[in-house]
Amino acid sequence: MIPRALLFLSVLPLSALAQIQVFQFDGANETPVGAGTLVPIGTISPCDTLETRFRIRNPGAGPVDVATPKVNGNDYALSPGSFPSDSSYRLAPGSAVDFRVQFQPTGVATYPAFITVNTFTFTIQGTSVAAAVVKRTDTQETLCGGASTDFGSVTSGASSLRGFSLTNSGATTLTVNGVQVSPSIFRMPIPLPAPLQLTPGQTVSFQIAFEPQNGQPAQGTLSVDKRTFNLKGQGLDPPLPGASITLASTLGASAQQNSVSIPLASASQVSGTGTLTMEFQSAVAGVTEDPFIRFVSGSKDKATVTVSPGDSTAKFDGQPSLVFQTGTTAGTIVFTLTLNGTQQASASLTIAPSPVSVQTATVVRRIDALDVSITGFDNTYSASQLAFTFYNQAGQAMQPGTIRVDATSNFKNYFGASSTGGAFGLLATFPVMGDTTQIAAADVQITNSAGVVTAQRIHF
Repeated sequence: MIPRALLFLSVLPLSALAQIQVFQFDGANETPVGAGTLVPIGTISPCDTLETRFRIRNPGAGPVDVATPKVNGNDYALSPGSFPSDSSYRLAPGSAVDFRVQFQPTGVATYPAFITVNTFTFTIQGTSVAAAVVKRTDTQETLCGGASTDFGSVTSGASSLRGFSLTNSGATTLTVNGVQVSPSIFRMPIPLPAPLQLTPGQTVSFQIAFEPQNGQPAQGTLSVDKRTFNLKGQGLDPPLPGASITLASTLGASAQQNSVSIPLASASQVSGTGTLTMEFQSAVAGVTEDPFIRFVSGSKDKATVTVSPGDSTAKFDGQPSLVFQTGTTAGTIVFTLTLNGTQQASASLTIAPSPVSVQTATVVRRIDALDVSITGFDNTYSASQLAFTFYNQAGQAMQPGTIRVDATSNFKNYFGASSTGGAFGLLATFPVMGDTTQIAAADVQITNSAGVVTAQRIHF
């Protein structure tokens, strides 16, 4: 039997055999890499990551199919997503494509790796040197270079602490030349001495405080020699102090002017805005509004409230209080305060049903009649019986004595059509047979559901 040698041929597309060029690229400058050469990529510490960028260029006149670069070496890997394809990428004449290689050593040594791009191969070499192991003391998490520590949300002026440690895991003494924290909103309450000598196995602990001065997100850096670690936190504006609603008078009555103020539990550290709303809950059936229950300035039932740093009382257009009218309808006035979108307080003032209030009473004497005019208000809208008594010059009641009038329907019709709340004006005319000059005074009595009232005697 004649032995035969079998020849296997690997046939590659011509585009894959075309010449390519490889460069180390720092983002601005390209440094040529020769086939088979050794490229030093730098020095880092165990756990940290060093990323090196390379560029593949097609100098030819035709396209080139570039296979995904292969990285062969302990603690090396192709950076995820750094090459545009998982298989191959067609590179047009004169164009270039980049890829990145990550080096994350696990020990202290010199680490080589082989990089293959199509048939182009070269070697890279990174060095790992001893460094203090940085840990979070609360979570025991080992921090690699570039790792972030979140201090969470902290109110402006307050402080949040995180604990850290430096450990020498090697067999020889390790020198840490400096541990720094920046900017000033991150600080070490007790700074570490520099340089710091760590004997084998020794651990030194320290703390970092986050002390925001405003309600903005913050970023900082912990530097241990040339290694950096990210710090972050969210500042929060301090809350507004508690607020309450205070009325100048808590004795509710109709046709009054009262005032409302908003004292704060303490001097405010921040600015704030809000709204004081006034709502009326009527006690009179069929009546929902009284146009004269309102703030005396600005909107009828809403007032803007402002708080500035240092204020111990909220302000209404710069003033510490706001005047309001109680109208002429029985019910309850409810105040609700909202600051920075949150309801803070409420208060109420009850306007109890009361007998009719006579504001003015006059009599006009004519030759053959007397006109009695009365203005006042009935906050129950229920006025009914009227009683009139006239007196002579000697103060004696004149015949026919007290004149009674049932005005229930008159008042009902009036209030049903009125838009002035419980206020009313009344004119009663009395024909007189005889000399009207003999009539000198009159009493007027009005009844409603809350009682009977007699106006002060009218002299004329």
